[in-house]
Amino acid sequence: MTSPLDPALGIQLVRHIELDPGKPVMRIRSEFRKLFGSPTQISVWTIAQMREPERVSMLLSPKSRFDGAYVRLQKSEPANLKIEGQVLLLSRHPREQVKIGADAASLACVGPDYVIRIDAQPGPGEFPDGGCLTEVYTSPDPLQYVELETLGPLTTIATGEQIDRTTVYTVRPRSTPDPVAEAMSAF
Repeated sequence: MTSPLDPALGIQLVRHIELDPGKPVMRIRSEFRKLFGSPTQISVWTIAQMREPERVSMLLSPKSRFDGAYVRLQKSEPANLKIEGQVLLLSRHPREQVKIGADAASLACVGPDYVIRIDAQPGPGEFPDGGCLTEVYTSPDPLQYVELETLGPLTTIATGEQIDRTTVYTVRPRSTPDPVAEAMSAF
């Protein structure tokens, strides 16, 4: 899929979508092509917006750069936030906009009968929002959704250059009615 050209940045997005023929896995490679204009510092930022899940989880980095292994990017704290071992668990906050980030490479979303795991492409470089590789946004009522985001390193690209990142999505059916246990088992 190819986007229209962004006239302000001179960048065009090309998404390459690949479905694994033998597994419930989808790979999306997002490619930013700089077609004109001054050099631009940018990050490939991929967002998956999902209807309100029962739980969201992040597999935290054992050597996180953040105190507490995550950073709050908006004022409000996530609903039902807890950390068990290396897994951060949360729910959508019904009254507040919430956004947190981490240097975690994997996220999961537990729905009524499915689990979606999202794996970001780690690597060297300076990442946005103080070093976030992944972020979670939750929307207040009446908009009952969450956004699971993967980020690439900040990179300056000039005309004729491109950058890309690959995000892997794995879907599986739920194996237990307990959303916390399901979120923990996603990794």
